[in-house]
Amino acid sequence: MISISSKKLTWKCPAIKWVGILSLFLVSCDTPKEIGDDLFSVEVGLNYSDTITIKSSTVLIDSIYTGSPSTLLVGSYDHPVLGLAESSAFTQVSNIDTLFSKATSIYDSLTMRLAYGGYQGDTTKSQTLSVYRLLDSLNRGTDYFANSTVRSDASIIGSHTFKPRPIRTRAMNGDSVQLDTLRFRMSDALGRELLSKYADVKVAAGSKGFRDYFPGMLFKSSSSSAGAMIGFNPGYSRMTLYFHNPGDPFKYSMDYYFSLSNSIFPEILARFNQIKSTKSVALAGLKNPGDLVPSATTSGLTYIQAGTGVATKIEFPFLLNLKGNRNVAVNKAELVLTAADNIDLQQTIGQLSIVETNATNRTLRNSYGLKYLLSEGGASVLTSAIEPGSKTYTFNVTTAIQSILVGKQANNGWIITPALTSNSAGNTRIINESTRFVPLQAMKARLKIYYSYIAN
Repeated sequence: MISISSKKLTWKCPAIKWVGILSLFLVSCDTPKEIGDDLFSVEVGLNYSDTITIKSSTVLIDSIYTGSPSTLLVGSYDHPVLGLAESSAFTQVSNIDTLFSKATSIYDSLTMRLAYGGYQGDTTKSQTLSVYRLLDSLNRGTDYFANSTVRSDASIIGSHTFKPRPIRTRAMNGDSVQLDTLRFRMSDALGRELLSKYADVKVAAGSKGFRDYFPGMLFKSSSSSAGAMIGFNPGYSRMTLYFHNPGDPFKYSMDYYFSLSNSIFPEILARFNQIKSTKSVALAGLKNPGDLVPSATTSGLTYIQAGTGVATKIEFPFLLNLKGNRNVAVNKAELVLTAADNIDLQQTIGQLSIVETNATNRTLRNSYGLKYLLSEGGASVLTSAIEPGSKTYTFNVTTAIQSILVGKQANNGWIITPALTSNSAGNTRIINESTRFVPLQAMKARLKIYYSYIAN
């Protein structure tokens, strides 16, 4: 801890000046003491500490919102500590143009194209992607979570066994890639059924009429636990019906999209990812929301994983010792969290947010959803992006720390989660479109506080 006097001194002798500078340097090199030990400060001046005890744990939270994602997440990913995560994607599909086939039209094929949007895990393992027809419709006004489900028909309308090859080309510098597209043939019975719908004007025109007839699809992957979690981009994916007419050399096609959005017909179709997680031995204690595993149990690391509800809880058990029996004004406070040294930045959660919690490790809520810390001086969610060089996340928590010290907020700690978002109603959620994760080094967590004591 350092105490820097706010009084201005005038140096009249160069020798005295250098002695003073040397003295200040020696003071700044003193070994910081733990808050709660002998505190040193002055009545007027700026004080600094980065030695406040931080207790870190891995915790399980609930209400992982997966509705309206920009990624259809399918497959599985196995991690030695986090365990096995599996995901299936539920989505609506529709045509935007009208189907103009005829009674004499001849069916050729029905092809699925899924544009890769990312991956995680071992892409050398084969996996089988199966497609099912939904029995119940999805709804844009419904909140879908990681454990939500919708009824589907048992019959498979498409199946493909493959080894994922998400990357077509990679730039020479390795910073950018061109993603590939997975192509496979769907059920001919479904293709002929779609072709016959020319006679139903409402269905042939697409949009709501088509979705009433065809509620949507379920994409599910059967793969080994050592397989890969694949993200497909719904905006660039489509299913295409091909047909021709007798005596006509022209080949016709009809596209069915997973995301309708253009200047003429703006519409985003409903979809969500269903994510299941089986925890490993180290985190086997995370069974119910609020369950907590100390960092000492996981080799000094805590974890945050998108989609599975795994988050990090940090606590400041001796923070109030900073105040003692005096009033404190926090000039600035920063929470710095450091990721493990060996992380792959391309597979790491890029942004984190802070959610308030209670004494039983449950996330707090208000009328707008999750109760989160605000950005300093603003009304938006406090979010930090990883700094690639130092592999750190830095949060400005000045107001939040001040609120704890003056008793406006309980000192129950905070929960660090993947970045927050809002749904169409403005309610705050943790939205997850992957099972990416970040391990944080508990011993390197720092709360840096610049503060002043105020006379009573």
